[in-house]
Amino acid sequence: MSSLNADSDDDILRSFSQSSKRHKSLEIMSDSDDEDFSQLWKRHRTSGSRIKKPALDRITALPDSLRLHVLSFLPVEEVIKTQVLSRRWQHLWTCTASLVFRLRDPVFIGKSVGEFVKFVDNTLLLCKCDKLEKFVVKFAYVPIYASNVNRWTRFATGSGVEELQLIFEESPDDFDEVDDYLLPQHLYTNSSFKALQFSMCNVMPKVVVCWNSLTKLTIGRAKLSEDVIQKILAGSPVLEVLELYYFYGFNRLHVSNASVKKLILRDVWEHEEEVEDDANPSVLEISAPCLHSLEISGSLGYKVFRLANVSSLVDAILNSYGSEDYERYSDMLGGFLQRIVHVKKITLGDWAIQLLSVMEGKGLRSPLMKCECLTLETVIRDSVLPGIARMLESSHNLETLVITMSRCGEYFEEELYGLCDFDEKHYWTSQKKVFTCLLFSLQKVKFIGLERYELDLYLSFVQFLLMNAKMLQKMVINARMGGYNPQKEFSGAAQKLLSFPRYSRSAVVLLYE
Repeated sequence: MSSLNADSDDDILRSFSQSSKRHKSLEIMSDSDDEDFSQLWKRHRTSGSRIKKPALDRITALPDSLRLHVLSFLPVEEVIKTQVLSRRWQHLWTCTASLVFRLRDPVFIGKSVGEFVKFVDNTLLLCKCDKLEKFVVKFAYVPIYASNVNRWTRFATGSGVEELQLIFEESPDDFDEVDDYLLPQHLYTNSSFKALQFSMCNVMPKVVVCWNSLTKLTIGRAKLSEDVIQKILAGSPVLEVLELYYFYGFNRLHVSNASVKKLILRDVWEHEEEVEDDANPSVLEISAPCLHSLEISGSLGYKVFRLANVSSLVDAILNSYGSEDYERYSDMLGGFLQRIVHVKKITLGDWAIQLLSVMEGKGLRSPLMKCECLTLETVIRDSVLPGIARMLESSHNLETLVITMSRCGEYFEEELYGLCDFDEKHYWTSQKKVFTCLLFSLQKVKFIGLERYELDLYLSFVQFLLMNAKMLQKMVINARMGGYNPQKEFSGAAQKLLSFPRYSRSAVVLLYE
């Protein structure tokens, strides 16, 4: 397959775009002015000239390489349909470098898993691509199709595929637990892979892993062991992103690869093998001295996360949730914050902020953070206000504060009872604390997804920030107004904002929907 010529292809696309505009204007003119078109036709008849055949359409005139690039953005079933356009299109689809098969795509509505598997088999028999960029299969796997999937992986690796995704789901018709797909050993020794994703697959390499080009690895819904993870890391010298979701089977994750810069852990699998009593919680220790970005999100299951060496971390996200075991998780969060005191960018979710509120109410101290950008994904209400105040107090170098609407729940209600015995609308004006960041560093504040019915609580916080942030330069408020008269609601909010005094004379406040 020939490589794309950027200059010539851009010229062709530009020409096609201009041509499309001309045809469109002509069509509008002909529909709106029948008399002019009739006169034009009469002159053509009297001149005795012949009607010219339309030129080959511009898309068909594009080089094969560019048309294949366009086809790579379409679902494979749509790509196959292009063969009816003309002779030049008839066999073009067989050379497409991107094959994506998903049982949930509209074309397969009402089709069985068996029909989907047969479609994939038949399609691959006709494909002639020498170099495959992307191969994706997503369907409800059952073991009777193991040989089919094995053939698909042989096809993909034989075509030098760069991105391979085997995303298997539980069948809604199967109530009995079925065996996951066992990855064939030949997949572990392929240097063409750049991105891999496996879901509901048994990852059990018996050979030396050789993924010399792999930069991103995602594994989900799987049992893993520390030995398997170390074997994979040892065989992936340029791996940059490691993502695990719905995982279980190990208690220590040590990432020593200097290349790995981002680690994502989401939704620990609450598997019966790891269910332990409250006195002996399951612990996952993370050590990654070269890591730059860490994200822990979704359900913690029965796990307690502990950070060991994360000395190079610059971006940390804790947007997870666990049980309401205050003693267990307050120790975890306290240790987490202690390990990320040097991190410049921190994101905390609703569960963690409520836990901080309890810790604040019980008088527990926070470490001084070097955070410069703090994002809080929550809804402002009484159960999170002390937690927000705690983070502001401990972040002396804070320059940017972002509050974004996110999924929220009520946690630690027993511990919070009595601790939040205050008027939430006057919480900030009653504060006696000294917020160093408001005096010396906070420059930008952003509220995202502000709802109309929470406006008063948010505006009391906005007023507090405007009155106390000496270095503030910009405040952006993205509000979602509703009700019977959203324009009136918006105007009322704008008037309130204009009435608030500002410590910083250069502060600009932007309110928009």
